[in-house]
Amino acid sequence: MEGDEFSAISLFTLALDGFTHMDIHLSRAKCMIRLGDIAQRNGDLLKALELWDTARPLFESSSQAKRVLDIDQRISGTSDNIKEQHRKNLAQLAELKVPVGSMEEVVSDAKPELEEEQVELIAV
Repeated sequence: MEGDEFSAISLFTLALDGFTHMDIHLSRAKCMIRLGDIAQRNGDLLKALELWDTARPLFESSSQAKRVLDIDQRISGTSDNIKEQHRKNLAQLAELKVPVGSMEEVVSDAKPELEEEQVELIAV
């Protein structure tokens, strides 16, 4: 099955390059939709969103309102899935009491504790 998927990616990418060179918007958009679907199945949701988002204006310029609506639904559903996964990940981190934030925030929060420990060691 992986060979079939690799072949599909190769063929859609080749077709996309050709359609881009010939400036055929509708066919480019169709290739991007299929490549986005493959990326989604492989768990690369950000790549799928990028491909679908790029295909959207191409369908618009080709007067494909139904396909634009379909892309909007795909983008919305996938974005919701990403947000839900992000919430789950944050909840798991909270259960583990892992600091969440930028590295600077985590380090600055830890510095006062470290300084207190160092002071105690020096005083003893």
